[in-house]
Amino acid sequence: MRSLLRISIVITFFSYLTMLHVSALSYEESHMIVAFELDTAEKEVFELLETQGFTVSRKLSRVQQIYLVKSGIRRFDRESVEALKRSSRVRYVQSDHLIQSRQVTPPNSDFLKQWGLFELAGRNDIKATEAWSLGTGGITQTGEDVVVAIVDGGFELDHPSLEENIWQNSIEIPGNGIDDDGNGYIDDIHGWNAYNKNGEIPVADHGTHVMGIVGARAPKEHGSVGVNWQVKLLPVAGSSGRTSVIVEAYSYVLENKLRWLKTGGQEGANVVATNSSFGVDFGDCLSGDYPVWNDLYNAMGEAGILSAAATINSDVNVDKNGDVPTQCTSDFLVAVTNTTKEGVKFKAAGYGKESIDLAAPGTEIFSTVPQKQYAEMTGTSMATPHVAGAIGFLFSVASYDFLQFYYSQPAQGALLIKDILLETVDLRADLEDFTVSGGQLNLQRAAEKIHNWKESL
Repeated sequence: MRSLLRISIVITFFSYLTMLHVSALSYEESHMIVAFELDTAEKEVFELLETQGFTVSRKLSRVQQIYLVKSGIRRFDRESVEALKRSSRVRYVQSDHLIQSRQVTPPNSDFLKQWGLFELAGRNDIKATEAWSLGTGGITQTGEDVVVAIVDGGFELDHPSLEENIWQNSIEIPGNGIDDDGNGYIDDIHGWNAYNKNGEIPVADHGTHVMGIVGARAPKEHGSVGVNWQVKLLPVAGSSGRTSVIVEAYSYVLENKLRWLKTGGQEGANVVATNSSFGVDFGDCLSGDYPVWNDLYNAMGEAGILSAAATINSDVNVDKNGDVPTQCTSDFLVAVTNTTKEGVKFKAAGYGKESIDLAAPGTEIFSTVPQKQYAEMTGTSMATPHVAGAIGFLFSVASYDFLQFYYSQPAQGALLIKDILLETVDLRADLEDFTVSGGQLNLQRAAEKIHNWKESL
């Protein structure tokens, strides 16, 4: 009986992996994502595509010259695609892959236990309470708001633990149907909905929970608190469905940061990190069919934005089996896996000595959910916002020297923050062969290092 049960379980498990593999690598057959050289005129784009029988569906990223291209037939003709790739004006062509949200169904529990932040009975945590002695996040020493962009399915913006921290575009006038600030986005008061191309942010459990981990306000009576207490949260709906939606979501973040840099902080948003708790399970980021991911992470990185990303919720080696985005190679990507209260990798969490940078608490994490409530969830989705929140927190406690260095060299400043995160982890034997750093996020050590950083070091 036990042998039969075991065989059944094994067959079922491998059937499940096969199903994941097939579904993860599926894509929109009638569309392709095409990136042109940055100096390519729009007229030239249309003419080039027309010669191969393609048309523009829409422009996904104005900054990066990325277009969603459609074919007149159901499937793209391989020879035409290859001819397009050979054009000197085309940087790359890739499929519009389908994306899955990295959510694990939470248990039904209202018990408040934020073990990932507070040390309770010797359990594993990121030493947040110790780090908060330097501050509780939100504003740099030079007076700039710190913003973390969260790309997810939806958010409850009026949640009592979140509403005070939601980013606001002060130039935009709500509900007038006019692009008041001229940024190309109409009525983007609190962020953007890349699904519907408007500023109406949908509500969803997963994104609300993730947002609370990054920056829930310290509650007065009950509820959860984030890694930061006052950080500005930029909600961008657009985490699943197709890669093209992701491109639009990231582009909104990038354009806000570039605008902030160009106007000296008068417009846009000082985004220092993105949180991405989604991806393509078993996608081979090294295959050449996913260039848009690294392209956007690098572009955001050049503007000073690090991208924290959740790895797959399966016990697989990402280095060998692939994952998008956490197998991708951008230096500005910070790939995260999930640890338990005991400080070991959660069984159903991806790993990779070359791909996964560090771990963070992601098991039974208590945070905000819609209808003004709180609940526990488990998954790499919950681990990653601890890291995205940590990046935001480090900017709020960083030394004056570091901030001046960052504003003059945003890309190098962002990479310095990443280096500090990895250098200051709590080393764990269980994580040594599973992550690049061999450890779990330690907010206290990282905060102290950036707080005391001097350019001469």
